[in-house]
Amino acid sequence: NYPGRFIGFGFNFNPSNDQMVVNRVIENSPAVGVLQEGDTFISVEGVPATRENRENGVLSFAGLPGKPVKAVVNRDGENVNVSFERGLVSPRYTKAQVLNNIESSDAEDWVADEYRIIEVAANRKNNVVYAWTWHKFTDDITGLQFEENQVTRFQFDDSGQVIARGDMSEEALVQSQLGFKVSR
Repeated sequence: NYPGRFIGFGFNFNPSNDQMVVNRVIENSPAVGVLQEGDTFISVEGVPATRENRENGVLSFAGLPGKPVKAVVNRDGENVNVSFERGLVSPRYTKAQVLNNIESSDAEDWVADEYRIIEVAANRKNNVVYAWTWHKFTDDITGLQFEENQVTRFQFDDSGQVIARGDMSEEALVQSQLGFKVSR
């Protein structure tokens, strides 16, 4: 799965592992120069970086852009204090990576309880690929199930790099299924 732009720090880790080990620092993100591949989080804002704390929501990286966050990571056997701010992260992927991900996807590998690729369409002239998907999830906190359709549009430059990604989803539908009421 390839995320679009988001507010965050710009690093990846495998959430299936007990420890939070950085396996990628996204180019031009707030994490560049602060985190390194192989860093293992010990704590974030004083909260131990355990799998249990991640799964029950005690340890969260969510928040407003520009807010500094302090963490302790273990780097090469030594604990290091780090601090960085949330900011705009714009990951880049090659056309081949995105197409391979779509073509090789298996519902068993997705985080969703159920997942279907409804349709994939490409406009080679304009270097654009659209993927229409449906998925059903179980919310980790409430245990409630929700479902939504999503259309993802990828645009590539001539070298095959993703230069734009956009999603249309049923976010308001998801929120209402989880018991939230959105007011304006």
